[in-house]
Amino acid sequence: MHVKKKIESNIKGPFYFREEFFERSFSIKTQNSSYYYSLEILKPIYCFGMIRSFSKSENLFGVKFNFKNSKIIIPIAMSLDDRYTYPIIVAITSIMENSYSNTRYIFHIMHPSEFSIKNKKKIQSLEKKYNNRCTIYFIDMKEQYKNAKTVRYLTTPAYYRLSLPNLFHNLDKILYLDCDILAFSDLKEMYIIDMENYYYKGFLETNIDAFHPNNTLYICSGVLLINLEELRKDDMVNQMHKFMKDNDEELKKIPFHDQAIINAVCYNKIGILPAKMGIFNFKNIERLDIFYKKIRHKYKYSYEEFKLAFLNPFILHFTTIKPWSKGNGGQCKIWWVYAQKTDYYQEILNKYKEACK
Repeated sequence: MHVKKKIESNIKGPFYFREEFFERSFSIKTQNSSYYYSLEILKPIYCFGMIRSFSKSENLFGVKFNFKNSKIIIPIAMSLDDRYTYPIIVAITSIMENSYSNTRYIFHIMHPSEFSIKNKKKIQSLEKKYNNRCTIYFIDMKEQYKNAKTVRYLTTPAYYRLSLPNLFHNLDKILYLDCDILAFSDLKEMYIIDMENYYYKGFLETNIDAFHPNNTLYICSGVLLINLEELRKDDMVNQMHKFMKDNDEELKKIPFHDQAIINAVCYNKIGILPAKMGIFNFKNIERLDIFYKKIRHKYKYSYEEFKLAFLNPFILHFTTIKPWSKGNGGQCKIWWVYAQKTDYYQEILNKYKEACK
């Protein structure tokens, strides 16, 4: 992993950042891993501004850096069709319920043209519910990817994430989240992770396909931090589309096409997020152990980090069992807790009543 020059400081308490501090990064280290965070994202808001310390803070450079009290706007992209209306409502609900009061989210929801107005209104009602601390925009993707290979668990909207760099020319960075997630913390900590010289960072996966170069990182495409600026600079959207066209038949033979494309085309600038940011909803510790042993990379998570992420996730990704289709056992129970916090709980119960038995 690229190592930034460390900044030393003996200053305690309230602290005014000078301009040059924003050209550097800070790191948060666990026993076996280091994740690098960039202060650049705070520059427009806190250049020469004061960061006040409080109880939930990180001791960085001898300074109490405060995630909670720093204001920020976080853009999030998601994609769906009508079938995922309720899961996305539950996902956004979890984000808003666990967000800090001064973090604002802008959700960009990509959908096919036939997505219903009724479901748009249901999703958009979350703006009023959370006192306009979030803004929700819908993006009609029209005929894009209409000829891409789809299966029961992989629909056309799964491919929309490939187009994000060309959809948001005014953004340098964005989070992408699948609809089958829950967030248990404010997403600021994830958003400010340093992305210099990376296209994507995600949760380290085991499902290495035939396209994947040896000895390179392979990540899940369902929870991503994306460097839009870097992808645009290297014209990676066109390269991914060309890869799709050139490997159409071969892609049909593997399960997760969008994920395969990202990992195959962008392999030289792929990084990993902390395990807690995208950990899967394993049925139990035994299943977690089986998955962990299958991860084949020298930079794999430590087992301690992996297990702690499972017990105390930042973002939980429901890849193994969908709470609305396979019941409410194990970690699926928590999804139903957040479903109850929505204004559509009874509708959700009625729609997925078989799963609730």
